[in-house]
Amino acid sequence: MPVHARFHTLALLGLSALACAAQAQSQYRVFAEAYGQYYNAVQTTSPVFGLGPGGNPNTVYGSILYGYDHAAASAYDQLTPLPSVTAGGSWAGDASQGMTTVTSQAYGMTDWGSNHASASTSGFTPVSRSYDGQFVVGGSSWPMHVESSNASLAVGHSVWEELYQIGGGTGTGQFTGTVHIDGTLAGTLGSGTAILDWSLKTFSNQLVAALSATYDAGADLWSLNIFSNGQWSSSGGNGPLTINQDVIGGYSFTYGKALYLKSELVTSISGNGAADFSNTVQFTGMSLPQNSTVYVMSGANAADYGIAFGGNGSGTICADLACAVGAPVPEPGSYALLLAGLGVVAWIKHRRR
Repeated sequence: MPVHARFHTLALLGLSALACAAQAQSQYRVFAEAYGQYYNAVQTTSPVFGLGPGGNPNTVYGSILYGYDHAAASAYDQLTPLPSVTAGGSWAGDASQGMTTVTSQAYGMTDWGSNHASASTSGFTPVSRSYDGQFVVGGSSWPMHVESSNASLAVGHSVWEELYQIGGGTGTGQFTGTVHIDGTLAGTLGSGTAILDWSLKTFSNQLVAALSATYDAGADLWSLNIFSNGQWSSSGGNGPLTINQDVIGGYSFTYGKALYLKSELVTSISGNGAADFSNTVQFTGMSLPQNSTVYVMSGANAADYGIAFGGNGSGTICADLACAVGAPVPEPGSYALLLAGLGVVAWIKHRRR
């Protein structure tokens, strides 16, 4: 094989290896999950289960399940239908203990650059019981103490992951991403907790941006924590919480390497309440340095991430990986390999002469 053909083959293999390495960093591209359940948690303490190091009777934990539903879906490329799932139901508890029928609903949907999730439960009445009795086994008996409490929950979960290959420069550059979060947290019947937890992270689990919020219907109080522009801020107040917020995150990337981002949204309810973020948690803008080149690995439309370029706005949204890879600066080990290769080429040419 001619020398120039060998170099061409090596270049193609290098691009393929880069693409495979980038794909390997992510288990899935977009994922959605929804589930709900209604149950009674039971704990029984008795020496029949043995004694702990301090000589106290051990405790055994269990549960009685009255209803459960779960759904999940994922997609890995543009050809797979986007995941959209719902779960829930109406489940009757133990009426002899004062438990009422609970209705649970959960929803999760994920698109490229956006998360959607909601969860709600209604009809829940908290019931706690305890009593003392005896375990009788054969001719022996042991004292026991039993405690039980019912619980209901609903969860909507949405995740998207993306890899961006960025070129057009050397060293490191800075990207700025803007995410808009729009939704509500509420509770009913004075009992229940509604929670929102959203984060944007890198492959090394570095936090880029985040928002978490809680509404406690029993206390009629909400709390809100936001990580934006590299800083945390907190606030709180009374009543249900409505969020209409832009969160901004920045991250320093390396030219010639894939940039991985993961956006995860969880809405959850315990007791009675509603967390509705089915409208959107949308990646509305991603600003890269002037003259950068970028390729969206999943094949998603760059508009889904609001990709733009700083400075005079010049830059290239690439249609293939080679466009974004360009000619990155080799690492020291690559320099040594390149010099060794050039030495072999020179020796071959000398032998031919």
